[in-house]
Amino acid sequence: MGVCHRDMSLENILVDEYRTSVIIDLGMCLRVPYDDDGSNVTDVSAGTLRRLIGPLIPCGKPNYISPEIFKSEAPFDGFAIDLWAAGVILFIMLVGLPPWEFAGEEDPRYRMVARGGLERMLESWNRSVSSLATDLLQKMLREDPRQRLSLCEVKDHPWVLGGDSNAGSFGAPSNEGWRG
Repeated sequence: MGVCHRDMSLENILVDEYRTSVIIDLGMCLRVPYDDDGSNVTDVSAGTLRRLIGPLIPCGKPNYISPEIFKSEAPFDGFAIDLWAAGVILFIMLVGLPPWEFAGEEDPRYRMVARGGLERMLESWNRSVSSLATDLLQKMLREDPRQRLSLCEVKDHPWVLGGDSNAGSFGAPSNEGWRG
């Protein structure tokens, strides 16, 4: 806790013999600063409010970079950018391909999702993803990081809690003929 990875991707997640996920490649990590009274910057262990990190040169893989990092114009929330990448990872795991090339207005698939059209995009791709999984993805991939779900909200989402009893274990139907 108190660290943002900045390069979360499927390529940077390993699974050990116990099926435990292990995040690797920590070379781009940053400590997320916290502020207690406006004058002292500390880390997460102090239990104070976190601060935004000043704009940096974008890093990470283009499919996973959040729109605020792609633009690199304003301070960013380190936790929100990793949550965005986790949403892209979940999308790829459920759908089988990335949602876009990059999170910028020039990418039509990104524009569709940014405007709330994730479900419509999945339907046009003929990909069956449960409504709860689609809801979770849409909320993890909100363009405005202040509107994006937090990790606690993701953990409490009905899809994560198993509220999608009529869908397969990952929100997709058991007959996945589109996989070829």
